[in-house]
Amino acid sequence: MSEHPSTPDHGPLSHWPEPLAFVLSGGGAYGAVQVGMLRALSEAGIKPDLIVGSSVGALNGIRYAASPGDAIDALTTVWLEMNRAGVFGGRTRIGQLWSAGRRFVRRNTPSLCDPTRLRQLIDENTPIPALEDLPIRAAIVVTDALLGRPKTITQGQIAPLLQATSALPGIFPPVKMDGCFYLDGGVTANVPIRQAIGLGARGVVVLDANPPSMPGTVPDSVIGSALHASMIMLRNQRADADDELKGRLPILHLPQPTPPEQSSFDFGQSQALIEAGFASTKAFLAQLPDLADTTRGLSERSSSATPPPVAVPEPDDVSRQPKLEVSAPGAHTPTVEL
Repeated sequence: MSEHPSTPDHGPLSHWPEPLAFVLSGGGAYGAVQVGMLRALSEAGIKPDLIVGSSVGALNGIRYAASPGDAIDALTTVWLEMNRAGVFGGRTRIGQLWSAGRRFVRRNTPSLCDPTRLRQLIDENTPIPALEDLPIRAAIVVTDALLGRPKTITQGQIAPLLQATSALPGIFPPVKMDGCFYLDGGVTANVPIRQAIGLGARGVVVLDANPPSMPGTVPDSVIGSALHASMIMLRNQRADADDELKGRLPILHLPQPTPPEQSSFDFGQSQALIEAGFASTKAFLAQLPDLADTTRGLSERSSSATPPPVAVPEPDDVSRQPKLEVSAPGAHTPTVEL
């Protein structure tokens, strides 16, 4: 196991309690927006001690953890070249429909797509094979398919774990590892803040790639209805636990510029999403209020005593403007709406 570097300077968040975690959500094609977010954070001097990701957020986060110096440029290239065929396979639409029909009538076929191309994409972008050897500590969140619970993994071979956390039910088959079957981490922990806190994070920066609100229309297709239902479930997943976290830890929720009407399977908008992620994050960071007194007090208290275990939720209304929450346990949470 390699030695991790000393704690990095966190730029404008340097007075926050440590370790500082970046939490990267799932979101399919929305994941391109995280590349722009990471670039803006890097330029601002905000660097993580820990990275925790689900689904596409794990792919982006692990690549960043493997080589922070060149990862953003590498990820930009990957996303600009990415398309549906490169993720789900290279057949024509007619061929895919025919194949899908055959798969539906065959027994013991749990998915529409063969994972071969996804595995190739992962292998091509995994410069370090094992989680424990990454320069930045990182974790991948998967879903235990039999227990229906999230599982946070910090050691082991990266490639099969990334395939597992990307195994969207019905699209890709579950991945079997050590006698367990794993699915997309986003099914049970799409924005894995709880998991980051469970690994010891004292401050969190959330890179949520999903749209800030629902599209505002009722879908008119079977696939559209399924995606719509999934979005509702993921939003409620974040909403359920909000009150449990307030007043516990400082959390920075970055803006979510992904258009609500965009499909999470549309890889043709990566350039626009990268640019939007960078611009919105840069503008947001430039407007951060001076909360030095409050956060220094929190940092001093955090360094002198270990806080009690807490259940960590996500915001109750992700359609609101991004906010910065800073508080000490038991204290009122000052919230700044930007």
